[in-house]
Amino acid sequence: MNEGRLRRSARIFLFNERDEVLLIRFVVEREGAPFVFWVTPGGEVEPGESDLHAAERELFEELGLKLPLYGPVHEESGGTYVHLGETVCNFDVFFAARCATDAPRLTGVTADEIALMREARWWSVSELEATSEKVFPVAIAGLLRERTPDWPREIGPPESEL
Repeated sequence: MNEGRLRRSARIFLFNERDEVLLIRFVVEREGAPFVFWVTPGGEVEPGESDLHAAERELFEELGLKLPLYGPVHEESGGTYVHLGETVCNFDVFFAARCATDAPRLTGVTADEIALMREARWWSVSELEATSEKVFPVAIAGLLRERTPDWPREIGPPESEL
């Protein structure tokens, strides 16, 4: 099987004042049927762009937010899948941030994004552990359980500011 192009993505664990994390529900066509999943805000790192700048850009494009980002706090392979008709091998770099519950507003820049992003919702760790919905990263509940409640404030400034 073709491994596909390496697609590096910058993603954000965005927390509210109740320590819930914001996820976006996407509906895409896969093998002739809708594939529904929830994922953290973020997207592809563009050529010449740092992971941090990509995360800042994506957060603004998808949710209209400009926030201090901390990290990276986590990195992992996002698997191989078809994205907009192309097979990609995804690698995700995660940052963390906080905002008020009512601050994000789901937007989108391209027609593809607008068509695929259906809703944004705050999730508790307990809800993530109990859901039967597809959520990425797959181990998100465990990752969030392992962190301290004030993770974004505790872990320090982005590496570009060190």
